[in-house]
Amino acid sequence: MITMENGQDKASNLDLLDRCCQLVADTYGKPDSQEWPNGDFVRLSHILYKKTQVQISPNTLKRIFGKIKTDARYYPQKATRDALAQYVGFKDWDKFIGSQSSERQVSIAEQPAIRPIIVTPTEVATFPSSRRQFPFRKLLSAVFALLLIAIAAWRGFVFWQNKQPAVTLFCKNPEGGNPHSAVFVLRNFSQVSELSNEYSIDFGDNDKMQLNARDSVYSHYYEVPGRYFAVLKKAGIALDTVPVFLHTNGWTATANMMYDTTRVYPIEAPDLFSNGHNSISVNEIARAGVDTNRTFFVNFINTHLTGIDGDNFELLVDVKASPPRPGVRCSQVRLTVFGDSSNHMVDIMKPGCVHWSKLQFSELRKDGRSEGPDFLGADLTTGGTIGMKVVNRRATLLINGREVYQSTYNKALRHIYGLDIMFAGIGTIRSVRLKDLKTGKVFAGNF
Repeated sequence: MITMENGQDKASNLDLLDRCCQLVADTYGKPDSQEWPNGDFVRLSHILYKKTQVQISPNTLKRIFGKIKTDARYYPQKATRDALAQYVGFKDWDKFIGSQSSERQVSIAEQPAIRPIIVTPTEVATFPSSRRQFPFRKLLSAVFALLLIAIAAWRGFVFWQNKQPAVTLFCKNPEGGNPHSAVFVLRNFSQVSELSNEYSIDFGDNDKMQLNARDSVYSHYYEVPGRYFAVLKKAGIALDTVPVFLHTNGWTATANMMYDTTRVYPIEAPDLFSNGHNSISVNEIARAGVDTNRTFFVNFINTHLTGIDGDNFELLVDVKASPPRPGVRCSQVRLTVFGDSSNHMVDIMKPGCVHWSKLQFSELRKDGRSEGPDFLGADLTTGGTIGMKVVNRRATLLINGREVYQSTYNKALRHIYGLDIMFAGIGTIRSVRLKDLKTGKVFAGNF
């Protein structure tokens, strides 16, 4: 291990840091980091987080690369150095140091000695005639040379293919209020523009766009608070994912109508979930522009960076689903927990409607259309509770205090970004209780 007990060791470590920074710049695709504008450090910060789950701010990257001048050269902490090393293909900083040390230790003196071949006159006398051997040896040498050329050409082709930069998706403004116009940029898209008709972006809000060869920048309008995952796809296969987060100031209500994907209807409700205002009336919904004689849904959403662990929490909501009314037969209630890289979600229907029910804990999913999860059938029109308890990614679902499902998922949810409670028709939320099981931190939207 290299220490920093004296100036010489510190200088050595800074040399290694400079070498790693150059490799990072080469991998990023812009070797001259001193010419980078601020946007490159912002993008690199985003890329490093996606690959290593270590958050390095753009200003910290500037100090590491020497863009921000300080009295003494900045030397980052171990976790930051590990992330930089991982980005350029090493397990951690120590492995990177080891690789550099190995390169420096190689010298000519370490190469195996070459022994001269001494041929005796007797051995010379036993050699076959050069007249007979020369044509065959010449042909063999030519074949061998051609084989080497073919191997080199193939390796060069494979290397060239592997070096072609992958098409990636980047969002310039991934966070905002409601509504929000997000700007997406395709990096390295010009490399494959001739195949642009195979590429599309699924914006995560039931809207998607086919890409073209002319544009590498696309804008999308989000109009309902929440956390969305925009996915770049090629021929239907996901290539890259970026999150977009729309935060709220407290609880909000937004309505939409079935079969109408072109509009949503924000509902003005400044005192929502206070002073007994625990529901949205038909008149309030109608004033927002909704045809209440048709099937409509109302989403109650509260989104912000909660500081609550999405893999260790307890949530209990007390709800009352819509009674039967025009367009409402199944009295649906959907509860969604927004996470860093995925969501937890449960869709509860009246028992006769479980065909439409769904369940999700991160990457684990169940769909009533294929699996018939009868445990998701419950009549909540007179009231009831929905509970989620997650301990180290072991998830438990409770309906009216009874455990109905339990399983362990693999993809960590990490941070909770808020809740969405959706009703078909008119619904009432009587209380929300969400807290972190490790720290005891409670959700700011509890009531």
